[in-house]
Amino acid sequence: MTQSREELNIIGAAIEDRYISAGIVDFQTRRVIDQTLRRKRVNPSGEADEIIDAWADCFREVLAHRTSGNIRIGIGIPNLLDYESGIYLGNDPKRYGGLYKLNLKEVLGDKLLLPKEHIRIGNVDACFFQGEVFAGAVRGYQKSFGITLGVGLGTARYKEGIVEDANLWKSPFGESIAEDYLSQRWLLKRFHELTGLEVADLVEMKRNANQYVEQTFIEFGTNLGEFIAGIIHDERPEAICIGGQMESSNRFFFDIATNHVQSMGFKTPIIKAILGEKAYVIGTASLWSTEVLHS
Repeated sequence: MTQSREELNIIGAAIEDRYISAGIVDFQTRRVIDQTLRRKRVNPSGEADEIIDAWADCFREVLAHRTSGNIRIGIGIPNLLDYESGIYLGNDPKRYGGLYKLNLKEVLGDKLLLPKEHIRIGNVDACFFQGEVFAGAVRGYQKSFGITLGVGLGTARYKEGIVEDANLWKSPFGESIAEDYLSQRWLLKRFHELTGLEVADLVEMKRNANQYVEQTFIEFGTNLGEFIAGIIHDERPEAICIGGQMESSNRFFFDIATNHVQSMGFKTPIIKAILGEKAYVIGTASLWSTEVLHS
């Protein structure tokens, strides 16, 4: 790549279940340029054109104050995808199933008048952790592990300059797999089992001033501690970083999880992510870091 970093506008974008977050990242400061940061609602059950149009509109807003320069885009996507080709493989109608078998690099590039080669795609959870490695809580560690908690469970490992999806969401845990115990779904399901109350999300659950909210989070924190202990035993990271959509609920379970890990004799630092949604934006933009930083 021959362009200097000043001539490049590197956009990082994270696709969530109902939103896209995007912004331009300054690779010299390793920060998101605040006035470019956008977060837009997307209908994950929509048709392909509706979804792609919403993403493209977000990118246009990000670039609204940029009148010149070349554009590169990094996108983090949570669902099944051939990351190299850009072909979307998820067919859940409630989670962007309208994109099934589309080449996202081509259709988005057509909307934005960009060559598909100027768009890169990675796993969104690995990109979150890439952001924390590149500019956040675990910058400086040579070997670390990231956990994202949200609608599902994401895991990623960092070693020798490379972040990769650890794919432990489906690892055996309890009576099924880890994601069944370490997600918002489990919390809402367990709260319903204890109380008989149906709640839409964690915000509504936490509004209930009863002992079952605390009990639910204690069980969740204990499960998380068991999961972390297994990772430390198997992976031997220098640090564990925890983030994701459930960061606002950390005070309900984080100390429970870390205390459980320590009670098992492990001393590996367990660190809260510090970049929030910007970790996703920085991490996805850093899909271009090798070219930009070494051009």
